[in-house]
Amino acid sequence: MDSKKEEFLDQLKKKYDDLNYRWNIERNKLEAKAQHESADAIKKFEEKREDLRQLRTDMKTKIIELEVASENAWDDVKDGADDAWKSLATAFDKATSHFKK
Repeated sequence: MDSKKEEFLDQLKKKYDDLNYRWNIERNKLEAKAQHESADAIKKFEEKREDLRQLRTDMKTKIIELEVASENAWDDVKDGADDAWKSLATAFDKATSHFKK
């Protein structure tokens, strides 16, 4: 594997794992807080949680695509992984800040 590809993939996996770890902690806090919220607030939380779940799944798929991409194709896949990461990180930040209010 090209060292540039390997370095990018390792970095992406670390960021993904860190975000999953932080999400698990935040999700537990938010679920406990949601017990004292209105039905509307709980519904919004569940929608955001589902959005994040889907984005995390998409990101994991991109990581797998990067792992199996040929040396010639990995630059194209890398761009898609960058976009998926930005979407996931932004959604995570928005969701956690929205429910911390």
